[in-house]
Amino acid sequence: MPTKRWRLAAIQAVHSAVFFVELASILWLVASGLLNRRDRSVAVAGALVAAEGAVWLANERICPLTPLAERYGAVSGSVSDIWLPDPIARTIPQWSIPLVATGIMLHFRGLLAGRRLRGSG
Repeated sequence: MPTKRWRLAAIQAVHSAVFFVELASILWLVASGLLNRRDRSVAVAGALVAAEGAVWLANERICPLTPLAERYGAVSGSVSDIWLPDPIARTIPQWSIPLVATGIMLHFRGLLAGRRLRGSG
């Protein structure tokens, strides 16, 4: 039977994997917005980010893994110690939300520019 320490490590590993997929999705939204690229990969990235945001908001801005991690020995609220430097892990919403907003604005700008070009041509 796995120990609490092993279970906590497994939760942190899952949380880390989700974090890195979400970070890659957010960065792809920004990069693809800068490149004015719209394809299926952008839709997938947007859907992943939207789903993660919906889960986080529906859970009162607490990662659903936090209570589970605390049950297996994490210090209160420390599920964010996902093997990242503490200043980064503790401020994820403060820097990721502006990145998401930037990606959305870049895509919106690209859509508007495309409409203007089609409308004038």
